[in-house]
Amino acid sequence: MPDDRKQTKEVIFTDYNDSQFQTFLEFLINLKFDNNYNWRNGLQTKINAVLHLSNEVKSQYYKAMKAKEEMEVKGFGSGLESELLLIKFETLLNSVYSLCDNLAFISYRLHPGIKKMFNDQRKNVAKYRINYPEYSEYIDLIESATWYEKLHTMRSESTHYLPGFVYHSKNGLGILYRDMEHSDERIEIENIQEYIVNLIAEINDYLERYGNYHLKRFIDEGHKIFYPCFIPNPEGKGFLVGGRVITYSEYMKKLPGKCQFRDIPCPRKNICPAYSKNDE
Repeated sequence: MPDDRKQTKEVIFTDYNDSQFQTFLEFLINLKFDNNYNWRNGLQTKINAVLHLSNEVKSQYYKAMKAKEEMEVKGFGSGLESELLLIKFETLLNSVYSLCDNLAFISYRLHPGIKKMFNDQRKNVAKYRINYPEYSEYIDLIESATWYEKLHTMRSESTHYLPGFVYHSKNGLGILYRDMEHSDERIEIENIQEYIVNLIAEINDYLERYGNYHLKRFIDEGHKIFYPCFIPNPEGKGFLVGGRVITYSEYMKKLPGKCQFRDIPCPRKNICPAYSKNDE
């Protein structure tokens, strides 16, 4: 009987992620605390929300700039586009704030004794260095998020008290927070677009360092995840669910893992390395 694997190209799996943070999310299910599966999905949703809203702000920025240019030509305008820019900007701030609290909560479950909230963790860095020297690398990570301070101030003011003010700066459209109810600070951003681009870059960098730390500290080579395979039912009634289990060590090497349902009539079993793994 001819060997199908010699005649047909072997199945190649492409569902691996090079991101340290995304890899940590994949293996988060291995860490034993309540609802860790839901927290994994929740974090991914929060990240998607931040990225979507940042694109919404950038898109609205161009609309507001166009309205500004038309106003300069006509000598009048409604200011609606700038108001929408403000709303979307402050919605993004709230979304980042929510993401940070989710990250902090995961770390709270993994570092007994620290606070649940991101801002509370940052405020207690000095105390943590004394009480929890074994957490020093995580404390360094939290302390490094200097971008959070300005964002937290703007978010707190706009959520609980007064919104910011979008104005026409020499560099485009800026935003100003002054005479705040909860802070004596004055925050002025001359170009909202540039601020958002830099903020997302800083958040992405933070996420990667967060993922790298938690992978090293809490994920072992033998930790496993399950990837389902949806196989057409030969009887024509939907799909049969198969799947493979991959260890963290295999995942990092982009190895296929091992098929868990060899009794399912998979049409690709002769060319699937996860299926043949059982024969080794």
